[in-house]
Amino acid sequence: GDAVLAEFPFRLDPLETALHWKPIIENFAWHAGQPARFHVVDRGTGRVRTLETEPYFAFHHVNASEAGGRLWLDVCAYPDPGIIRSLYLDKLRGPGHRVPQAELRRYELDLGTGRVRHRRLSDVPIELPRINYERVNARAYRYAYGSGLRDPRRSGFIDQIVKVDVEAGAARTWREAGTFPGEPVFVAAPGARREDDGAVLSVVLDARAGRSFLLVLDARSFREVARARVPHHIPYGFHGRVF
Repeated sequence: GDAVLAEFPFRLDPLETALHWKPIIENFAWHAGQPARFHVVDRGTGRVRTLETEPYFAFHHVNASEAGGRLWLDVCAYPDPGIIRSLYLDKLRGPGHRVPQAELRRYELDLGTGRVRHRRLSDVPIELPRINYERVNARAYRYAYGSGLRDPRRSGFIDQIVKVDVEAGAARTWREAGTFPGEPVFVAAPGARREDDGAVLSVVLDARAGRSFLLVLDARSFREVARARVPHHIPYGFHGRVF
């Protein structure tokens, strides 16, 4: 099998880092005229092949697999790294600020010809993606779970949970006014037979109440099953964890 490393034309200048005292992210520069690259590493031989495509930026990859000399990768893609500066707190708090949204995109790499194509898998933006990892990691899959914004023109804060059917291009969402969910985590049901048999968990901040709760959704229907409230807020963070 192969391992794939995606390289974006968003690069750190070591000299700038050494000479200027500022946040490290501000020492990165976007090179729009340079391609994005996929470095495909044969894990048996160590041989590396590099395929190029038009520039894009991403934080997160969803899944990948290979068959018949073709490799596909699903990515939460942006046209450039403008998303980083848009997440500065002063900008998020500013009026009329719009946060760029990730496009769920499938890159298809032809290892014979070196050609790279991509297509959009859903019209609904999704970030912080999760899958039924134990069952479908590095295999064909159907469902991805993540976070998103209902209306990026009104708020820069994540306010909904998304389930995307990558085969049908359809999406389901959960949202509640005044609440801000963290990254959803999929937990398979005991004896699960289908890929989406299980629960989706998210720690949600109820801003109006000043408290948080653990939300439990039925992964298949995406309807709420239960919520467990705590008597205080849990410091808001992007990522969800299961212990």
